Amino acid sequence: MVTRSIATVSLSGTLEEKLRVIAAANFDAVEIFENDLLAFDYFSRIANAHAEDSPSAPQAQIVANAFVALGRYYLSGIPNSKVKSDPERAREMFYYAASYFGNADAQYDLARLYLKTANATPSEFTYGARWLGLAAQKGQHQAQAMLGQMLFNGDRIPPQRARGLMWLTLACENAGPDESWIKESYNRAIASASDNDRAMALQMLEHWVQGRRD
Repeated sequence: MVTRSIATVSLSGTLEEKLRVIAAANFDAVEIFENDLLAFDYFSRIANAHAEDSPSAPQAQIVANAFVALGRYYLSGIPNSKVKSDPERAREMFYYAASYFGNADAQYDLARLYLKTANATPSEFTYGARWLGLAAQKGQHQAQAMLGQMLFNGDRIPPQRARGLMWLTLACENAGPDESWIKESYNRAIASASDNDRAMALQMLEHWVQGRRD
């Protein structure tokens, strides 16, 4: 899944005017080439003004991605600013974008919060895995890679090596040049997979691709 974004500096007008133009051009997100604090304030203005927009509105994914950006800022904080690390607030941002707007990046980020938490309870793990699966089904390649790793290795779940290899294959095809972890995970899996695992993964992959076309 590829997110199409545009830099706000390339457009003139008010925030509302820019959003209308960006949505009309079928972009999914905005890029802010400013310092982090200014970017945080810009995304906050979008989120505050459009939180209750219809999920089917032209600008819905732009708004959803603003929530995702805010969640990531809250997760790490912004040095020497009023924005401190606040994982719970980050969780709220991701949850809203994931549940209300159905944003796949938010679903992935929300899943990671639960799955990467030390000493996560079984219910937290199940909750995180459910969001991860939703994001993977929507084509979020990082979610596909993480889900593939879990299934192939049997990470806290019964192993499903063929299905895990299928997800890793999909993720590897869309991984960026700076996402070596995805390619390395795929290479390790394909090297240790049996002939039967590979054959079943190919069948699953063909079925998944066909389903996306239908």
